[in-house]
Amino acid sequence: MIGVLLVSHGSMAAGIKDSVKMIVGEQSQFESLSLNPGQDINQLKTDLFNCSKSLDSGDGVLIFVDLYGASPYNASMQCVPQWNELGMNVRVITGMSLPMVINAVCNRDSVSLNDLTAESIEAGHENIQDAIANISQSNNNENDDDY
Repeated sequence: MIGVLLVSHGSMAAGIKDSVKMIVGEQSQFESLSLNPGQDINQLKTDLFNCSKSLDSGDGVLIFVDLYGASPYNASMQCVPQWNELGMNVRVITGMSLPMVINAVCNRDSVSLNDLTAESIEAGHENIQDAIANISQSNNNENDDDY
C-alpha cells in the first residue's frame, strides 16, 4: 500500500486528514504534519523524513504539501537525497486539496505511485469549478429551444 503524508502550515493537514476520516473512514499508512509558528524548519524536515520512512511499506509514499515553494515544500525537497540514498520511491504534490487526498487514499492499493500522483493531480483540477457559473450555464441550456 502506498503511504500518504499531508504537510501544511498550521492545522490544514490535520483538518484534511480529519475530513478524509469522516468521508471514507479510518485509514492506515496515512499521517499529517504541521508547521507551527516559531517551529524550526529543520525539525519539520526531520519529522517529515522520519514519518515518510515509517509510512513506506515498499510501495512508496505520496506527500501532499500546501504551497509550492513554501516551508513544507522546501522541507520535503531537502529530504530527496536521503530518500534516494535509501531507495525510497516518493512523490510530492503541491496545492493539496481534499479531493486530491480522497483520490489518493481510495486508489492507492490499485495503481502505481506514478499513476496515483497523476490521478490525484487530475482530481484536484477537476474539482476546481465556478459553481455559480456552472449553474447559470446549466439553466441557460435548459431554457434553449431545440426547434
